[in-house]
Amino acid sequence: MRMRFAVALTLALGAGAAASAQAQTLTVSGLYIGAGIGGTMLNNTINRNTPIGFFGQGNGSQFSYGVGPAGQVAIGWGFGNGFRAEMEGYLRRPSLDSVTLFGNGSFSGGLVSRNGRAQVYGFMANAYYDFDLSALGSVFRYVQPYVGAGLGAAYSEFSNLQTDAFGSLRTTAGGTGRTLAYQAILGVAVPMDYVAPGLAVTAEYRYFGATAPRLSVRTATIPTANQPAFVLAALDRTVSPGIGSHNFTVGLRYAFNTPGDVPVAAPVALGFAVPQYQQRPQAQNFAVYFPLSSSNLDGAARGTVSQAAQMARSAGASGLDVVGSADGAMNPRNRALSARRAEIVVAELVRQGIPRNAISVWAVGGTGPVEAQSRRVDIALR
Repeated sequence: MRMRFAVALTLALGAGAAASAQAQTLTVSGLYIGAGIGGTMLNNTINRNTPIGFFGQGNGSQFSYGVGPAGQVAIGWGFGNGFRAEMEGYLRRPSLDSVTLFGNGSFSGGLVSRNGRAQVYGFMANAYYDFDLSALGSVFRYVQPYVGAGLGAAYSEFSNLQTDAFGSLRTTAGGTGRTLAYQAILGVAVPMDYVAPGLAVTAEYRYFGATAPRLSVRTATIPTANQPAFVLAALDRTVSPGIGSHNFTVGLRYAFNTPGDVPVAAPVALGFAVPQYQQRPQAQNFAVYFPLSSSNLDGAARGTVSQAAQMARSAGASGLDVVGSADGAMNPRNRALSARRAEIVVAELVRQGIPRNAISVWAVGGTGPVEAQSRRVDIALR
């Protein structure tokens, strides 16, 4: 079953990558939502080595699990620099594959029966880092790997986990627990911007762990029409070494404020309506700097724009060239960010008395290096 699930996951991921042949790798910026479905397999750790068993002989029981359904939903925030943070709700319900008895003396059993249900649900706070590999070549823009880790709470429910032996004895284990949970995440996103900007198909592996809950373990005779059950042993104990599971999911992620890929248009000599993507003018008189992933003017930036406006008026300049830039890869997000920075500088120049028809605008997008010097708008006087 695990092999079939892995093959299906590989085929789904390959289909998504082939379908996105014209997609661009995007770094998530701002609010996003996500959901995934897949399979889970719980480690064989429930009720292992029970200290008291049949007639106090030290017998225990081991419950083995198969693949069952798993799913999660999440809401998060991308910081535009590869880092994301999110809150996740999850449900995992492995199937009960087999039950085995083992113990001392004559009370050593084998595979005897299977029955019951196990599930784990709760919430996690996750942190991620997305790798932008587009600088390595055009083929790498089709996928975006990421890693993550999470910490939260697990609500474990084990109902009527049951094994029968010798035709007359029945051991059951069950209970609920609220414990600390943690997980490690490996994933890959395939952008689907040709369908909708900000949409991506995701495939993930998660190792999920939780500290040990307490279960009630009860051994009794199997009741018959003439004889009620007689309890031989009953106790509450902490499961050791705890809960662990392997989880594979495929899903969708949607970032709300991701811009589409802006086409390159013919240059215009004057006006502000259409930002252009072309070679940057060489003359640079003033540089207006911005914080990481920001298009807001702080006090120093406004002062620089004011100086440029005063110089343009006093020097009798025929016009101004405004060129927006961003650091990092040349992708739609950085193009849009550089355009927003140029627009905010133009708006401030107009507020300072410069006619709009005297301003030409360019937005060159990402410049390659990830550095503060590239997060700027250049104002050149003509």
